[in-house]
Order: sequence, then structure tokens, then C-alpha cells
Amino acid sequence: MKQREKSSRMGCLTMKNEEWWVPGYGTEKVGPFLESLVGLARPQRILELGMGYTTPFLLNGLKENTEGLLWDGNCDKDYLDKPYSPKFVVVDNLSMEDDQAEKRMSILEGEPLVEFIQGDMKDGEVISQVDIHGPYDLVWVDCGGWEEYKFFAENYWDMITEYVLFHFTYFKGEPNKNLEVVSQLPAAFRMDIIEPHKFRQGSITMLRKV
Repeated sequence: MKQREKSSRMGCLTMKNEEWWVPGYGTEKVGPFLESLVGLARPQRILELGMGYTTPFLLNGLKENTEGLLWDGNCDKDYLDKPYSPKFVVVDNLSMEDDQAEKRMSILEGEPLVEFIQGDMKDGEVISQVDIHGPYDLVWVDCGGWEEYKFFAENYWDMITEYVLFHFTYFKGEPNKNLEVVSQLPAAFRMDIIEPHKFRQGSITMLRKV
């Protein structure tokens, strides 16, 4: 593909929340996907490890859930009678200067649904704070590499009740070390989604625990 053709094709891309996007991080399609997933699964507790472009999408999905449901005659009355008081817990150490994490703090400040925990996910105090707000029925993991994913598996897995999604589990279309760790988790369901046009940061793996 010629460079001019590539630039033309890239130039036609429209993005929501473009001001929070960082090139090369590979979440420009993942953000809207997660927002839709929140609307579908209607989680009570969301945990995001690694704040980024996906953060406002997760928050917006949760906020829309609190506004009510579309009544089309196909809603379970028993479900509607149950209280829905969701919480969005975000963990980040704000250490990466190029990911605009501090800028995204502005959208979290004052949000009653949000609990922001600043610190390293491996820190014992952080783990304790996360545990207090759990358990979590939807988790998005996008921080570090296989060592962080392994630490998550050993220290956070018991806080999950249903869905967990991991970023960057394939490299050039082939499983990487992150996926090796994820594959060992005792999940009832696994789905890998690979973006064929990317060589890195172009994949997610979703597990359903129950």
C-alpha cells in the first residue's frame, strides 16, 4: 500500500473522545466496544486497571445504565425490582507522561459513580482498597505485560464474579506471553478478538468466569 493511500484511509477515521486518544495504544475501537458491553451486561461493579482512552467509555456506559432501560415489553419485571447502584473503580499510578492520565482525571472528578485509586496495582494497600469495593462483574485489564497479568491472576481473580477482558494478548496475529497467562485462568468461556490490520496492541481476550 502506498503511503498516500494509507494516509487517505487513515484520514477518514472519525473518533469519539478523540482528545483522549494516544496513537499506538490500540484502543480506538475497544473503547466503544466496552461501552456497548456495559450496556449489555449492566454490571454493578466495574474495575479498570490502567486508566486510558477506554475510561470515559466505561463511565459513560455506566451512567447511561443508571438513566433507565428502554421499555419495549421485553424487560424482566423481577430484574427491574432489584436496586441498581453501580460503581466504577479505576486504578492508575499516573506514571506515564504520554498517556494523558492526569487529563482524564478531569472527567472522573465529581462523578458519584467513580472511585479512583492512585497507586501501583501490585501494592498491598491498593489491592485492599480494590477489594473493599468488590466483587466485580466486569473488569478491564490494560496495564503492563505478562508479569502484571500474572499478578492479576494471583491477586485479583477472586474479586471477579463474571466478565474480565485483557488487552494485547496477540502479537502479529499470534498468541503472546500475556495470553499464556490468561489461558491458565479457570474460566467457563473465552473469546479472542484480533484486529488483523495491527501488529501490536490489536487484540483483546474476554473471559467469563461463571
